[in-house]
Amino acid sequence: MENNHTAFLVVWGTEDDIVNTPAQSEVFVNALKQAGFYVRTVIVPGASHFWMWDPLDEPASHTAFLAPRLLRFLRERL
Repeated sequence: MENNHTAFLVVWGTEDDIVNTPAQSEVFVNALKQAGFYVRTVIVPGASHFWMWDPLDEPASHTAFLAPRLLRFLRERL
């Protein structure tokens, strides 16, 4: 099966005050790609570091932004 390989969905917010995006997130994504892994990113506008507890059923929440992208990634890779 073609999709029978490790794949990564790396997600971060634009307002993260804990992770340094250029020095950590982007470097991590580039290293995974250089190692030959399938990698997709989702950058969540306005999200800080701890946002996964946002209610999924609120259309303007960060999790509502991520949900369709996560489902698309899973459909593509499973």
